[in-house]
Formats: sequence, structure tokens, C-alpha cells
Amino acid sequence: MKSDRTPFDSQPHQTGIRPVQPREPLTRIQHLYLGIALVSGIVLLLVLAWTVRQWQVKTLSSPASSLVPTQASASGQTLAESIPHSSGVPEAAWARGSHLVVGCSNPIEQINPLYLGTQDELDAASLIFESLLQIGPDGQMQYELALDQDYDSDSHQLSFRLRDDCFFQDGSTLTATDVAWTYQLILSASYDGPLKAYLSAISSVTAVDPHHVTFQLADWITQPDPAWFTVGILHASSYPADLERVFELGQVSPAPDGSGPYQLKAFSEGSATLELRPGFAGDITTIEFRPIDSTDQFELLQSGAIDITTSAWNERSQERLDGLPGYDQCIYTQTTAYVLLNRPVSPSSRLSEPGLPDALLAALSRQSLDSDQADLLAKLRHEPLTCPVYRGIDDSSATVYLETARTALAPLAEFGLEINYEPLDWPELASMALENRYDLMVIPAPADEKLPAGTVLLTGTPGSQLIEHANAWPGASQNRVLVYSQRLTLLTLNPHAFPLASAALGWTDRIENLILDTPAK
Repeated sequence: MKSDRTPFDSQPHQTGIRPVQPREPLTRIQHLYLGIALVSGIVLLLVLAWTVRQWQVKTLSSPASSLVPTQASASGQTLAESIPHSSGVPEAAWARGSHLVVGCSNPIEQINPLYLGTQDELDAASLIFESLLQIGPDGQMQYELALDQDYDSDSHQLSFRLRDDCFFQDGSTLTATDVAWTYQLILSASYDGPLKAYLSAISSVTAVDPHHVTFQLADWITQPDPAWFTVGILHASSYPADLERVFELGQVSPAPDGSGPYQLKAFSEGSATLELRPGFAGDITTIEFRPIDSTDQFELLQSGAIDITTSAWNERSQERLDGLPGYDQCIYTQTTAYVLLNRPVSPSSRLSEPGLPDALLAALSRQSLDSDQADLLAKLRHEPLTCPVYRGIDDSSATVYLETARTALAPLAEFGLEINYEPLDWPELASMALENRYDLMVIPAPADEKLPAGTVLLTGTPGSQLIEHANAWPGASQNRVLVYSQRLTLLTLNPHAFPLASAALGWTDRIENLILDTPAK
């Protein structure tokens, strides 16, 4: 019987659709070629992987690779890499597991973003408190609590739009009220903390609504500096204060309450232990900040009792640390002295001529001088300048402070200015600074980071015209070294983490990405 069905090949084609054409199976020779190609690809990948591995081992075992010079830090290339399991990390370090121990040069006195006096307090606060912005390892601005910003150059107002998914420890949402309150405390006339010298360009701050905050900047600002907005934001309800007595927060500070990934678990005798907050990711569950004696530091590193610590960088420390297995190093700089200019000064002062303080600051910061500024500096060559400096507690320290002062004012000497140094005891030096009885002064960096009242620090901000209003400049610095365990994989070292401090290097960036290595079995 003849079928009524139309053969497949004779079916009409639907519009836009082509029939599927059957393919001929691969021949044996084609199978052979394909197999050879696959095997060759696998071999090439294995060779490439072996080559990369050998390069890593060679690079990471080299002494030069364990040291990040100051010049490299400035470029932002500071992602610390781990080395293989056979690195020689002490057993005591492996045994701690997710518990990280930081050896502190000084005891932790308080963890308050408004009153941070040491590098370790800065690190601890950055783990508990978040800020509007951060400066990344590459030196570029990164948003943290803020989503975006808008600057009106006509009104000199900078507005931030905030995230709505950042929470304090009690579960309440961080809002513009908390941001405004934090900066209102700093801008208060009664605030005496270390941030005062950096934030003179901010006039006021207002919470527009829960998600928007506006900063009124001084009319001489042409471009806001992101560093001004890297202050850790306080929970307003946890930090009640009288704006006429903000200094009391520096005397008895409330328990730290921020929106960051860690919270304070224990605090006693200069030690502080932080624990990871619920809902935050990361291998590090607890971080202990433990004060140690400098004479015990090397032995503690050898035994693996501490994971991270800092030290002065000199020939002795270099010799010791270069032969220390299981640790890597990063060199950074810390400001040791500041130059103060008396602005405004008395009419009888030699520095009272308009534009002269600007010329001095430009010379100190090694900025280019115009012809008028150069002529002003030339007038000072006819009579030596007198510069009070700290005498120190003995002849040895007096020599160090005098040499530091000369280093700080070396740019002025290059212009032919003669400077007479007047060593004074600290009470007399502080009295002269408070009463403005000086023209030019060099003071050592205070232990609590607080500069004299009225200090406006020149930070080198481009485009802000800050040099016309500043009266201080970081004058001298010294090298220090950060030592960290090789069991910490992907530790990020950020040379710009703390731009409002004498030492900017920090290790707490991207702590959630840090992986704890495990010993080889």
C-alpha cells in the first residue's frame, strides 16, 4: 500500500528555518589528529604551570622579594604574597589558627577614631569603624559608606549619598545623622584631638536626610581632598557629648561602636581583642593587639608568638630580620618632626611681610617658587632666622633632635637662608608655641599625634590652595619596618591607608580576603 505521507526531504521549508543536515562521522585519521592536538595542549599547560611555579618559588625565596621599599610603597604595589608551606613559619603560629596576634610597640589606650595616637590604635579602629571614603593601595579614592558624591564648586558644598546596608552592633542602620555628628565633634572648638590640623577646610556638615549628608567647605577650596573623609564614623547614640566639652571624649572614651567587620571583645592593661561580627566573612575570627617590649620583639618573632609587628628600621634590625624565617617585611616612613610658621605674626616679625610664609612653605614642600616668592626669600638672607627646637633629655637625644631640625629646614638652607637653632626644654618650647612667640619652630612629632592648637597642616593637596592658609609642614621622617607572618596569604599592605596620620601604612584593608595558610603534612 502506498503511504500518503510526504517524504522528509520534500516537506516545505518554514519561513526563516533551515532543515538540519546530517553530518558525516569523523574518520579515523581525523580522530587521531584531534587526539594529538588535545594531548599537545595538555602538555603545554603543564609546562606553563611548572614554569610559573618555579618563578614564584625563586621570587618569593629571594631576600629582595620579602622587602617592599618605601619607593615601591608609594606606587601602591603592596599586595603581600605568601610563600610555600616550607617557609619555616614557627609551629606556635600554625597552632593559633584563626587567631591573629599583633605585637604593639605601645599599649592600646583607647579605640576612638577622634583620638588615635599610635599606629596600632589606627589599625584597630579601622577594623571596627568604617568611613565615607578610603584611599586604596593605588592611591585612588574608593567608596566605603558612601555610594557617590557631588561637588558644587560655586557653593563649595560636597554632598554624599550613603549606603543603606551598613549597621552598628545593635542592628541600627548607619545614617547621615551619624556622619554629621562625627564631624561636628571634630569641628567643635572644644575638640583637641589629632584630626584638627587636617580638617580646617571643612566649615560645617549637615544631615539633609537619612541617606544624604552635605559638607560646607571653605571658599578657598577648589577641589576637595578625599583624605578628609576617611575618618571612622561613630554611632551618634553611643557617643553623647557636649559640643562645648568634646575634649572629655579623649579622656574617658565610650566602648567602640562602629559598622566595621570587627567588634571589641576584651580590653585591659593595654591589650585589646577584636572578634569578627556575625554576618561578616573572613578567615580571621579574632585579632589580639598585645603590647610587647622592644627588647623581646625578636625572640617573640622567632618563637612565632606574634604575627604582625613594627620596628625601627636600622642596621641592627635589618640584620636580624633578614635572617628570620617565616616572615616578610615592608619598609615605610613615619613623620618625626613638624615645622611650624607663626601665621599670623606680629608686625615686628621678620616673617610678617605678606606672602613670605607662603614662600617658606612652598620652599619647605619643595614646590616651585614664582619670582616674587624667590625675591621674598632673598630678603631673609641678610639676617639669620632663629628657630627654637626641643633640647631633649640628655646630650645624645639633643644631638638627634638638632639633626632632625636641620633636616627639616634643609630646603630653606638650599635657598641660602641662615638659621640659628635655639635648643629649649619642652615646657618652654610648648609655651612659645601656644603664645605665638616665634617665627619659625621645629617640634618633634607628639606621641599622641596632637599638634598645637590652631595648626593647619600642609598635606600637599593639589588644587586646594591650602598653602595660603597652612602654618605647618611635615619636616622630617624616619624609616620603619612592618614584619608579618608568611602564614597570612593575600595580606594587603596599603601605603595610603591613614592619610590623616604621621604614618600612613596599614595592613587591615580587605581583611575579608586574607587566607590563613596551613602547614604541610
